[in-house]
Amino acid sequence: MILILGAGMAGLSAAYHLNAAGVRCRLYEKEPMVGGLCRSYRHGGFTFDHTGHLLHFRKHDIQELVERLLPGQLIRYTRRSAIYSHGVYTDYPFQVNTYGLPPEVIRDCLVGFVETLVARSRKPPSPSFKQWILDNLGDGIARHFMLPFNEKLWRVPLEQMTADWVSWLVPKPGLRDVVNGALGIKERAFGYNATFQYPITGGIGVLAEGFLPHVKELELGKEAVEIDTKQRKVRFRDGSEESYDRLISTLPVSELVARSTDLSKRMREAAGKLRVTPIYAINLAVEREGLSDKHWIYFPEPEFPFYRVGFQSNFAPHCARPGTTTLYVEMSHDPKDRMDLDRIVAGVTVGLQRAGLLKGGEPLATADVRDVPHAYVVFDRNRARVLPWLLEELASRDIHSIGRYGRWEHSSIEDAIAQGKQIAALLAKRTS
Repeated sequence: MILILGAGMAGLSAAYHLNAAGVRCRLYEKEPMVGGLCRSYRHGGFTFDHTGHLLHFRKHDIQELVERLLPGQLIRYTRRSAIYSHGVYTDYPFQVNTYGLPPEVIRDCLVGFVETLVARSRKPPSPSFKQWILDNLGDGIARHFMLPFNEKLWRVPLEQMTADWVSWLVPKPGLRDVVNGALGIKERAFGYNATFQYPITGGIGVLAEGFLPHVKELELGKEAVEIDTKQRKVRFRDGSEESYDRLISTLPVSELVARSTDLSKRMREAAGKLRVTPIYAINLAVEREGLSDKHWIYFPEPEFPFYRVGFQSNFAPHCARPGTTTLYVEMSHDPKDRMDLDRIVAGVTVGLQRAGLLKGGEPLATADVRDVPHAYVVFDRNRARVLPWLLEELASRDIHSIGRYGRWEHSSIEDAIAQGKQIAALLAKRTS
């Protein structure tokens, strides 16, 4: 029997593809519903996503699968996103859209970028994320956006982060792109998320629900608390146990190792040092339309407690009531810090007013705060050193750790589905 822990995108995909291959498996999820972080819920008469999720496809087979699961249910949008800094809104991404900023800021960004081109041939690969920013984008772009934004997002010194994850997430421009951006010339879309898709109704959670008719054995409300890797048994919080031949886990790999009772102290200590940045996901509704025409806005400056504000009703109008705007606000925090939820909403409200998005004294129709303890995994030198070893040791025990947190990486919904498909193909081949 193949057991799968976690019914997020990776776990659902693994079960779907194993069942399609005629291989029996059983999927366990600790929550009362599937989807993991990719789920939606109702609050105050509105539909919100647990956290902000959009569909970006780079793999044709995964796009085809999603469109088959949700026939006619997706709509495609061309990105409308912005950055609010220096008191003005400019288009995203910053490095190719400096037009409209104060002239001295544009000068800093242009001069700094040109200096990187002069020096690039003489420099070795960047040893840290901070140095990668300076080496590839220059001091001006770094100082006016990239450093303050990423310091706010990650909550760790950027010198401690490696740069081996930036290739598809941080758009790297050429000189023509940067000059065009300073002059307000737009020749092409920039970045992996220039377009995106989203369900017409029901929120992002309908994608997880789309897998369900194709998953044969699923148990909800079943949290795995102990794993005996030698006896190949999983014990659940309700006291029940299940034996397995092979195990697929989408739990955070740090938690998977901690719950595997017979792994070495060295493995436990290594997994315990993996770092993550948690966030508060604040979902709001306002009794007014047209707060912004954007899909989302980035806020790099420290006077705003949040790093991103999305306007869900601009791409999912059916999730809001007529005459209202729904927003999702993302605010990272140190893992050791916890804030009062009312204070979070109050601080976010003041920040939205400061940005001109809310009027002073304007009431909220509803507000809900979700604490997401695993949001952004930190790519530091410890991760680079211990993660391959941890995953290899687990695989040697027929435990396959997949998904964004299972592989401790920065990846998308599409990547999670692809990993589920890949592990299903591997295990189906082994059982044939």
